[in-house]
Amino acid sequence: MRARGLHVCAFLCLLLCGCNIVGPAGLGGGRAVYNSIINQTEDEQLLGAIVRHRYDETFGLLAVTSITANIRVSASVGVNAGIGPRSSFEGSLVPLSVGVAYEESPTISYVPVRGEQFVERMLAPLTADQTLLLSRMSTPQSEPLRMLIRRVNGHVNPLFASGEHGVGFDRFVELFTGLRKQGVLDIVRLPTGEHEVLFHDLNAPQALEVADLLTTVGITERASPGSDLRVPLRFFVGSSAVDAIEIETPTAFEVLGAAAMGVEVPQSHLTEGIARPDVEPRGGRKPLVIHVSQDPPRHASVAVAYRDRWYFIDGRDAASKQTLVLLRTLVGLRLDTQAEGQGAPVLTVPVGR
Repeated sequence: MRARGLHVCAFLCLLLCGCNIVGPAGLGGGRAVYNSIINQTEDEQLLGAIVRHRYDETFGLLAVTSITANIRVSASVGVNAGIGPRSSFEGSLVPLSVGVAYEESPTISYVPVRGEQFVERMLAPLTADQTLLLSRMSTPQSEPLRMLIRRVNGHVNPLFASGEHGVGFDRFVELFTGLRKQGVLDIVRLPTGEHEVLFHDLNAPQALEVADLLTTVGITERASPGSDLRVPLRFFVGSSAVDAIEIETPTAFEVLGAAAMGVEVPQSHLTEGIARPDVEPRGGRKPLVIHVSQDPPRHASVAVAYRDRWYFIDGRDAASKQTLVLLRTLVGLRLDTQAEGQGAPVLTVPVGR
């Protein structure tokens, strides 16, 4: 009995010590899993919205507002004792039995993103600050300006206007991003809140590129090697200017529509009229390519099931993956505060263990 008592004491000590580490251990293991699942489902939700947009169908968004994970640890200790002749129970009793149970009960709360504020944010043009911020996400594989600018000094982005060649627009984007990556073009915000494009520290070849850029947008001013040139940058719709770079930005809804141009549609859906014929932008540039398959894709970075098909972004397509990152960031900027405090019902879902 003394040995049993020592075993019980030792177990209780271990249990108390275990309780001290269960909380941090649960947080360390659970937080990464929850974060991974939320990120994955956010990608799937956005991809599903783009696919439904291609089919001219409505879509909705759910914002995750909270995750509550209740952790419960219980322990049990049992001792069997016999009364009467030893021969009647010898070998059939367990001197000491112990047990520990760990249970985690997560609850996730969603808020449907909707209402007047949602519509305004989706249909309002991107602001200057949002456009300039997102434009910094440029990479060798993806150029955000092709999705963030609708028109510049009369040159229309072919992604937002079918039938337009977009030669002047593409040339502007090429020169603008090239000079910016060389470190000789900066966008400056003035104390008045206005913006200007600053060309500085130019060598002779770079001065020629600046001249090509300004000529493309119809500005007659020129820069000289070794000197600075400041050109006003304006964000509004109007007649083409000869003294400033004027940019018209698209709405978030238009950006999703441009992304939807890259959705592959089965021929049967086109024949049956379920989806409109494919729209090819002049120049053949699609910022996002979404493939379709009847079977679950093997190399997908994100995939959704829709109309008995799988629509997915190939995990080996760096440009499309980076465009999805841009879209996630854009939607986040547009809707981040939308779900806070709105009068929409909250959907709370307990997750099964």
